[in-house]
Amino acid sequence: MMSSNMTGKSTAVGNTVWCSGQHCPELDGVRGLAILMVTLYRFMKEVDPTAHPILATIHRLAPIGERGVDLFFVLSGFLITGILLQTKSRDGYFKKFFIRRSLRIFPLYFSALIICLWIIPSIYSPTPFDKPQAEQFYLWTYLTNVRMSLLNEWSFGPLDHFWSLAVEEHFYLVWPFVVFFLSNKSLLRLCVATIFLVGVARLVASTQQQFDVAVNVLTIFRCDSLCFGALLAVIFASAINPSRIEAVARWTIPPLVLSLIGVIVMGSRLGTLPSSLCPAFWTIAIAILLSRSLDHWMSKLARSNFLTWLGKYSYGMYVVQLPLVSLLTPQMVTGFLSAAIPSPLGVYLTYILLMVLLTMALGYLSFHLLEKHFLKLKPKWS
Repeated sequence: MMSSNMTGKSTAVGNTVWCSGQHCPELDGVRGLAILMVTLYRFMKEVDPTAHPILATIHRLAPIGERGVDLFFVLSGFLITGILLQTKSRDGYFKKFFIRRSLRIFPLYFSALIICLWIIPSIYSPTPFDKPQAEQFYLWTYLTNVRMSLLNEWSFGPLDHFWSLAVEEHFYLVWPFVVFFLSNKSLLRLCVATIFLVGVARLVASTQQQFDVAVNVLTIFRCDSLCFGALLAVIFASAINPSRIEAVARWTIPPLVLSLIGVIVMGSRLGTLPSSLCPAFWTIAIAILLSRSLDHWMSKLARSNFLTWLGKYSYGMYVVQLPLVSLLTPQMVTGFLSAAIPSPLGVYLTYILLMVLLTMALGYLSFHLLEKHFLKLKPKWS
């Protein structure tokens, strides 16, 4: 959901992907993968698992896509920390960072709130947005996840997913100061300590029913994913040869994959462990990707037109997904489709395809009608 432009001196070695001095299309591809996972999750979980065995499998697999949010967090931590490390010695460090982030994040976010909370309710009532409209103070102030945690419920209906945007905004507000006042060595230690302490705290809190929602949405329980990305940025900024980073990461993958398989098999009996293992997996995967040669299959896949296209429009796609589910309910769409498609399997597969395509179209329109006009102002604050 962020731009992958990174400024500063290149640290590329040989013909590897990694460089901090230019736009990295591979990271657009990573973002594209994240939004594809989340988008499929959003619509796959709406299928009727009793209608067909394949639909039952799709419904069971849907939660895997939710881990795309972890990938978004890791990528944000990596990119933002990289940018901050490269600019901390420049004039206007804080001012330029906050203005650039505001130009990227605020126009679409607040436009979405105006449409959902003011325009749509003024056209007809009741709407799916009546519930978030009553709680809109928390939406305008990026306190959605705090409100959810205090109530211990998903209290914003079609705007529930804005909790993750609140987490990122809290990160943007705090992290520039952390990076500015700490040395790279101290920053690395802080990231490691935060990852460990948050993982333990989240696991302990998950045993208490009053924290059921908080462990999923509250910034203090989700910031370890951002710190995983920040940790990787500090490591790359230390001028270590990328091939050494890749070698270490490669040996870490097998035990981590086995752990993830164990988590999938054990399911909820392992509590919040997936929220620690998945960001670790994504961090290592990004480290390997950025250390590979440009002609490696991972690099080629990440630079593919499809994934980079999705990455470019991912922010708008993410914002519109859940409102779409509420405005074009599965019952409404599948009921319309069933008149032309006799098979329940065909109906739901078509539903998923149509909703994904509609999400992509709205993300495209959001970028070209709104976002890009504000992004053109960012170079003035480089």
